[in-house]
Amino acid sequence: MDTNYRRELAKHIGETLRKIRVSQSERITQADIADFADISTRYYAYLEAGKRIPSFDVMLKIAKSYDMSISDFCKHFDNIKL
Repeated sequence: MDTNYRRELAKHIGETLRKIRVSQSERITQADIADFADISTRYYAYLEAGKRIPSFDVMLKIAKSYDMSISDFCKHFDNIKL
């Protein structure tokens, strides 16, 4: 995978993760999601900032933290155009 593609993918995933978190409640913090997903707050912040691409396992954990099925969670990413 080339560097530009990975950079753009990470950016779009990060933007989408933030939109999901904010749409659930303005009071949910990155630390809340990280705690529920059993990942570090720093790592989750990197995800939202578009600095990392999460593994499928991490995506499952984040989906569960929102009490969503992985298929419902992934629907939020349908708009990613690369």
